[in-house]
Amino acid sequence: MLSSKFIKFMRALKMENNEKLSTILELGRIGVRISEEYSTRIDLLEIDQCLYLSDFQTPQLEKSEKHLLNLVKTKDPLFSLMEYYDNYPYSYSDISCIFKGCLKTGVEISIKGINPTSKNNYFKNLHKLKTSLKHRKIFMPWLNQKYKVNDILDKLDEYSQEKFSLRNEIRFTKIMQESLNIYTDVEFLKRMRVPKIYSYLSSDNLIVTEYIYGTYFYELLEYKRLLYKDVLDLIKIQLFFIFKIGIFHNNLHSGNLILSDEGKIYFLDCNTISILKLELRSVLYNILRCLVEKKYKSAVFFLNSISNQKLSEEELGKLVKNIEFIRLSEISKKVPVIAKVMLAFKEAINIGMNFDEEIYPIFKSFIYLEKLAQKTKNKNTIFSDDLSQILEELEVIINQSN
Repeated sequence: MLSSKFIKFMRALKMENNEKLSTILELGRIGVRISEEYSTRIDLLEIDQCLYLSDFQTPQLEKSEKHLLNLVKTKDPLFSLMEYYDNYPYSYSDISCIFKGCLKTGVEISIKGINPTSKNNYFKNLHKLKTSLKHRKIFMPWLNQKYKVNDILDKLDEYSQEKFSLRNEIRFTKIMQESLNIYTDVEFLKRMRVPKIYSYLSSDNLIVTEYIYGTYFYELLEYKRLLYKDVLDLIKIQLFFIFKIGIFHNNLHSGNLILSDEGKIYFLDCNTISILKLELRSVLYNILRCLVEKKYKSAVFFLNSISNQKLSEEELGKLVKNIEFIRLSEISKKVPVIAKVMLAFKEAINIGMNFDEEIYPIFKSFIYLEKLAQKTKNKNTIFSDDLSQILEELEVIINQSN
């Protein structure tokens, strides 16, 4: 059953039938994760397919509610330290539930516990899918030849193990905080926060953090209260982490961003991060800036510099012309800036370039950030101009030594 639904999705990809791509959601959380893996793979899919898949998010799935007492043993020392706690979750994070409590010291806390049933079912179904596909792939060689199904599912397994490890979330949150501590003189970073973690109260099964008074971004969007200037600050912060620090939260979405009552932007669920080498992030910055500013010849030069397969002068000239005459489809017009960037990479791949897979996670961030910008800007605002200004401001900081 799992493999049949997956094959329907893969056939929709092969036939370029975007309307039927939603069949992947019939696989539940695994389906969402598979769509996320493919949504950045511009080397395997058409750009419209990537953008279409990027809309499939976990909030579309039904959440399975669990009480705190179902997730945390009553013998856990945490209970003896609390004045009170809510047994019903106030929020969810994928397979986790988040509860509010208060320590006897008066400190209000959030308690994040993993739903073991959801976690076990997730990996059980993922491994079942991988096993059931073994025989099908013999008769459908295009699954691996064109779409690298084995690699995608193996990466998903590895990524999920990392994502569902609360120890990783503690470790990566600390890494993000350490980066903030280094750059205290960067003005716009003063708006960013990660939750304070109480490590001595946390374990493999739960994380205890400070309770944040504020509003999730998805709520701000729903009630049209998310301001464009706040989105621009978020973009500036994320691009700083990508291009300057080279370590960034690679799964930002409206369910793990909070605008606090004090106006701070909190990055939650820091359970997966991506790392970019210094040389690569410098070149990616230049590619983005050149494409935004329509300096296509320079953009092609930088693309060629990070390609594992270098192009001839004739091929580079052809690529410049191809990028100049890129036309956006209806779906790509929703995120015209990042769509143009992705299409430029796709043109380069079609001519013969190939890139390390290390670059693909940045597209996930870029797509999400521009979607936020397009939803919150007024009709007279040109996002590419604002992005160009952000990149110009970042250039000075990026080129400074730490």
